[in-house]
Amino acid sequence: MKPGFLLSSSPQVSKLSANHVVVDEELGKRKYRIEDFEIERNIGCGNFSQIWHVTLKARPHESYALKIINVQKVKSNNLVTFVQQERNAMLSLGSPGHPNVIKLFDTFKDKSNVYLLYEYAKEGELWEKVKNIGVPDRYAARVLVRQLLNGLEYIHDHGLIHRDLKCENVVIKDGNLKIIDFGTSAFVNSMGDDERGVMDATESIVGTQRSAPVVGHSPSELCSISRRKREFKHHVGTPNFMPPEAISNVCSGYAADLWALGCTMYQMLLGFNCFIGSSSYFVYKNVKRKQLAFPEGFDADAKDLIEQFLADDPQKRITLEKARQHKFFAGIDGQALNTPMLNMFGTIDNSLRNACLKAQDAIFELTVKRERANDADYREIESAIRLVELYNTPTLSNAIIFNYHRTKVQLEAEIAEAQHYMQNVKSNENEGQ
Repeated sequence: MKPGFLLSSSPQVSKLSANHVVVDEELGKRKYRIEDFEIERNIGCGNFSQIWHVTLKARPHESYALKIINVQKVKSNNLVTFVQQERNAMLSLGSPGHPNVIKLFDTFKDKSNVYLLYEYAKEGELWEKVKNIGVPDRYAARVLVRQLLNGLEYIHDHGLIHRDLKCENVVIKDGNLKIIDFGTSAFVNSMGDDERGVMDATESIVGTQRSAPVVGHSPSELCSISRRKREFKHHVGTPNFMPPEAISNVCSGYAADLWALGCTMYQMLLGFNCFIGSSSYFVYKNVKRKQLAFPEGFDADAKDLIEQFLADDPQKRITLEKARQHKFFAGIDGQALNTPMLNMFGTIDNSLRNACLKAQDAIFELTVKRERANDADYREIESAIRLVELYNTPTLSNAIIFNYHRTKVQLEAEIAEAQHYMQNVKSNENEGQ
């Protein structure tokens, strides 16, 4: 790794000197070392990193989340830029900090690894809480969405676009949501002159890297891909949350995060994604065609706000300032936002939660089996749905029934397209003989 790897090259953030030290009564004036921490348990992993819950040996009551990034993997996969961007973004966001954005306390390194020391969110990932069931309580849903909105507004106010907002990139600490994972974020000053013109016209900011989650390739491979000498530098994020313009490799800046916020709001409230498909290709098609639908009885105000975030034209998407005035947030004041939602997921009976999990897992299996799905698979799903209906919770059962039917329709369309393609291939082969 090149010298000064952890030194910021961005004029928007203050540089951490190579001689920067921690002033600590027990440790003295020096940088943290991995030996200063007790490794408790693994809480996450990535292609080139592991995240651990750790405690400081000198003060065992202090918990942190330590992201350990393997130097060799970063170098061999040309991922240095992504690690630098995450660190630079967190340094910029650290002052003064925001209750809905994760806080970076320090960075240090040794010969093998780079370490990012974050605050510890003991309640874990938001997605693990809402998966399959969503947030049935309307009041809790409004507070949580507002927290995300506030966190995203703080990020934008610091000249940064996140570019991969989703429930998987939100954690919970003491009942408050915190946005994490800034490896694919971008600063305004990362743009070229040609891109600044776009920003001036749309009040947006853009980025220059493509995210690894897009189609399963490494960023080094994706950034080198070119069609007609055009790089995919705006094609960033996770397919189910990417706006249509990003799929087409067109910059929309802040508006890309607004689209992702709408998708994340949908995902949070229902427990599944708004745009589906068995592959990135089919997800992209559904995004471009705006294949957006809602279950019967879905909250009308939430639906209206989501649809305004998901406007096809980036300049017509509702702004964060206007969104906070939306009727969906009626009755949510500052005091409510500062009150931790400690019991926001505790209202769902465990047996009902398990019934929903069984039904949704069976529905997901359809996307894996596709053509191989048989009548027994469909009977299993319908039996699982009937079990959920026994709990007399129309919000949950309607959502699962909706997800089942739209998944069936989606798979029928995918299979038909695949069959049509194969027929064309055979026809072309016959014509060539």
